[in-house]
Amino acid sequence: MKRFSKITTTQLARICGVSQGTVDRALHNREGINPETKARILEIAKEYDYRPNIQMGAQSNSMLIGVVLFDLHNEYFSKLAMSLVNEARRFGYSIIFQFSGKEVKNEKKALEYFDYIDVDGIVLFSVGSDNDEYKNYLYSLKKPIVSIGNRLFDLPFVGIDDEKAMYDLSRKFSENVPSGDVLYFAPVLKKQLHSSNAQRMRLNGFVRAMKTLDKSYRIVTDVEELSNFGGIVCATDYYAIQALKHLGYPKNVQIAGFDNISMLKNITVKVLSVEYSTNKMAEEAINYILGRKYTFRVEYSLLYNTD
Repeated sequence: MKRFSKITTTQLARICGVSQGTVDRALHNREGINPETKARILEIAKEYDYRPNIQMGAQSNSMLIGVVLFDLHNEYFSKLAMSLVNEARRFGYSIIFQFSGKEVKNEKKALEYFDYIDVDGIVLFSVGSDNDEYKNYLYSLKKPIVSIGNRLFDLPFVGIDDEKAMYDLSRKFSENVPSGDVLYFAPVLKKQLHSSNAQRMRLNGFVRAMKTLDKSYRIVTDVEELSNFGGIVCATDYYAIQALKHLGYPKNVQIAGFDNISMLKNITVKVLSVEYSTNKMAEEAINYILGRKYTFRVEYSLLYNTD
């Protein structure tokens, strides 16, 4: 019987012929896995003496964790970056950042670099892809990888449920829009987005809410199209600010955003938004990398910037 003293979930996935995410579901008793597959994974994990608390240490003990973000221009990314640094520091680890600039080719170069310097794990805010070749590449990396922001294939994911959050926000928002179209303002939708991109999930949540409430709505990707409406739901707070600036910051406009960035506090117009903790996201992502018990779902709340 072949045994590894420090087997990882990545190694278990290769032995079992499944993805790292499927192994994660089996080991943490999560939904979305075939019972027979789960039983086989648990049996092999027992045979190879898998120990969750040493998952990370099996790689290299470089005490480095790689993080891939789009950039630091967005307040959300800068807050998340500091949350990850602070959380990793609690366990004696350092963070190395690489930035994709929202380009898949740059994202892959960042992953190749992290693999080359042998980091102990990777936190990936992915541009996203539906490409099987990229999927196979990710699964070939001998590193624990956790995705945040955008879900990616079957990789373990830590974050909020974007679709449900936007659904809840859109329903609450529509209570104050008695008549007229509800516009969904999202310039990002001009681009082709992969199937599980957070922005596509938010759009799905909005549309589902409007259909549930039998509300008339329009999808808008250009600020010049913001006219003849009862209210505006924006895919992000930055889009809400862009819309308000274009409209001249009218006091009586009904508008909502997403992410509750600090800039909203400087705006006197009432904006409904979604708030969630980057500290909690960082905590759970680092927990996963270190082989500690983690929770994949982060809670959110709806609030106004003027509260």
